[in-house]
Amino acid sequence: MKKFRYQDVTVEWDETSLTFGNSRFQRTMVLSDGFPRTVSFRDAQGREFADPGKSGADCHFIGINRPGYRDAQYEWRSISVREVAEVAFDSPHVLVEMVFAEPVQGAVFRREFFIYPELAAHAVRNSLSSAVMPNCYWTFRSDLRGEGNRSRFPVEHLESCVDSLRPAPGLHPVESVEFAGRTDYTDDLVLPHPLSGADGCCRGNLLRVEDDAGAGLLWVQEAPPSAERRDLEEYDFRFADGEVFSCCWGVPPGEIRPGREFPGYRNAVLLYHDALERTAGLNDYLRRRFPMREEEQTVMVNPWGCGRFPTLTGEAFLLREIAAAGECGADHYQVDDSWQEGGSLGELLQRNRHIGREFWHVSQARLGGSFARLTAAAEAAGIKLALWVAPSGNQEYRDWREFADLLLEYHRRDGFSMFKVDGVMVRTLAAEENLESLLRTVRQESGGAVYFNLDTTNGQRPGYFRFLEYGNIFLENRYAGLVPLIGYHPEKTLRSFWQLSRYLRAQSLQIEIPAPEDVNPELYLRIGYDRADVYPFEYWVAIALFGCPLVWLAPSEVRPETRAVLRRMFQLRRQHRAGLFHCRIFPVGAPPDGSAITGFYADSGYLIVFREAGCATATAELAGDFAAPVWKQAKLLAGNGSVSTGATGFRVELPQAASYAFFQLLS
Repeated sequence: MKKFRYQDVTVEWDETSLTFGNSRFQRTMVLSDGFPRTVSFRDAQGREFADPGKSGADCHFIGINRPGYRDAQYEWRSISVREVAEVAFDSPHVLVEMVFAEPVQGAVFRREFFIYPELAAHAVRNSLSSAVMPNCYWTFRSDLRGEGNRSRFPVEHLESCVDSLRPAPGLHPVESVEFAGRTDYTDDLVLPHPLSGADGCCRGNLLRVEDDAGAGLLWVQEAPPSAERRDLEEYDFRFADGEVFSCCWGVPPGEIRPGREFPGYRNAVLLYHDALERTAGLNDYLRRRFPMREEEQTVMVNPWGCGRFPTLTGEAFLLREIAAAGECGADHYQVDDSWQEGGSLGELLQRNRHIGREFWHVSQARLGGSFARLTAAAEAAGIKLALWVAPSGNQEYRDWREFADLLLEYHRRDGFSMFKVDGVMVRTLAAEENLESLLRTVRQESGGAVYFNLDTTNGQRPGYFRFLEYGNIFLENRYAGLVPLIGYHPEKTLRSFWQLSRYLRAQSLQIEIPAPEDVNPELYLRIGYDRADVYPFEYWVAIALFGCPLVWLAPSEVRPETRAVLRRMFQLRRQHRAGLFHCRIFPVGAPPDGSAITGFYADSGYLIVFREAGCATATAELAGDFAAPVWKQAKLLAGNGSVSTGATGFRVELPQAASYAFFQLLS
């Protein structure tokens, strides 16, 4: 038996079995049949979360004969283990790599496990090389989809399974959580699906498998939202005969080609004993998997939110804007669409123009062909520049190296340290791989100095669990003045942020703050909401404090009073930025619905609570999936209200409707 140890991570293996884990969990697989089959998944106390009666392989690929099907016999090739202590855009971990193969098809599977110290979670990723094409039909016509395929092949042959196991008795699927991409079209960004535990299928990036006491396993698919995927399956998880299958490789069968290896998406599995452990564990895993630096949780001004940026763009306007952004206390000012010589995003998305490097030259007519004066103005204002770009999705990003060189040039010469990436379409595996090459190369060759804002508002995009090692999430386009669009309202923004923060790191989300001057009464009549300015502007800003505030307005076009509110709030945030970054953030209270008392708790000792305009009561008990803290004093940092220790968390009082209170809890 070979053994390996790194910090608290241990791995043991021979020709018949593999066991790995750390001080929090241990997973064991039988290897004697030539493929991995999980027979145990235990916690530190020895409680079993897996049934040893699992019979099939832990993974398989659509159309590739799995063990025993059509007499397929698999054989072991190798197992290797190594520590990955120096790693870019991930955290230190142990990498276990196993290789097994089926010689008739010339199919070789490489299965990798990523084990993080002191974390009750690990990740898995599979890669396939095959001498033959997958043996099934693939089409979107009904004749060969669905029953047309299943008349010849069983369901297991028609899915790509990243990971599977048989949960221990008493554990059953209770909920999957789906996330909506293309946020331009919906305010319902989180879609929970309750499950009965019966055989069936479901969609989502997350799956909870639990017992009646709330202990269980959580699968996390590091993949785009369900509706944005290219896989042939119409589901993301399947349950059958007591087994759970996580089905999201991200590689459709028609894209397999001999002579190269095709890596799939990562899945993570978290073990927990109650809801508090589950929520904290997910936050901890995401923090390890997609590390950010404190300075990347930035206050960004993006003037596109004013709704008329292209008509204003010019050097004189942008110089005023940069000075005004400094007056607001922002960290970055982002120059959006219309700075480039080639025109607008519409040239790419609507006219489908084939564009080259010259498209992305600095406009001669609007900016004199140079960012030099803007760079000097930013330095004088004490802020950094950021830039909007849209790589060539209609070319599958085949020009990614040239585009990477362009961004690096703007970074090195003009000081741009953040780039918003828009217009993304990952419609093919090649497009996704090329896009990642672009993002990774720019981050690596800038020494990590460049960070991206990954737009999830439209198009077929990576979403909430993909590519976050390269940047944060530009969440929404919400305008206070443009009537035909979905529209901004503080209640809607708070609801989206609150719901997402149950499953994502709040620090990775850009949360918009438009201008009260832009409020258009016609918009609110159309969408059926009271005017947004029923809430004071300070409330709008407060919603974004625990995320990455996105000042979604043209600061030189608003009143001095509006800039003063922003400056005061961001100065306060800067004083407490470390505490709001190095922590877990939990949603607390009732879900925002226009009449709730709700908010967020940071376990570094901060609480922000909101009383919505329709709330008839001034007091509430706020609970959530967090351990109730011990504290002696609450310092009111902003807003108006009070807090005391409640029966299950916090008891708060906010005397006025449409108000908030921001506290620091001192021990």
